[in-house]
Amino acid sequence: MDFESLAKQRFSVRSFSDRPLEKALLDKILEAGRIAPTAKNKQPQRIYVLQSEEALAKIRAITTCAFNAPVVLLICADVDEAWKNEENGINTAVMDASIVTTHMMLQATDLGIGSCWVCRFGAEKVKIAFALPENILPCCLLPLGYIATDAIPSSRHELRKQMDEVVFYR
Repeated sequence: MDFESLAKQRFSVRSFSDRPLEKALLDKILEAGRIAPTAKNKQPQRIYVLQSEEALAKIRAITTCAFNAPVVLLICADVDEAWKNEENGINTAVMDASIVTTHMMLQATDLGIGSCWVCRFGAEKVKIAFALPENILPCCLLPLGYIATDAIPSSRHELRKQMDEVVFYR
């Protein structure tokens, strides 16, 4: 499938089947995140695969946005390892984690696996629940799994601004 078709096919899945996600598919998704570009190739991403009953119970207690997926990726970044732009002081940890998440989300779609980018959770609660070191910043969650037969895109999924509202030529 060409990239534009893939990008249009992807939607935020909030209803997953109970079918387990095969390790081979999960490994391909994780590899897409591993090879994603990061600022200065620092690779500060830290991806925690939440799939045990205990880990899933913890994340489901923190957020309702795990959507009963059989696997939830907790995408974090090591803020000490990420590149810091000397000109403006920006630490690229969150940007890098976002690029990594996008690669994994699109790879999942290409494999027929649903996902949903989630940022609705308490970062401090996650840090405590999973005993994350101080320098590890929880950036987002990526619930993964087979799409339930009743899952449909949000009514807002296809709403897009016109090109001239988001692109400016100078």
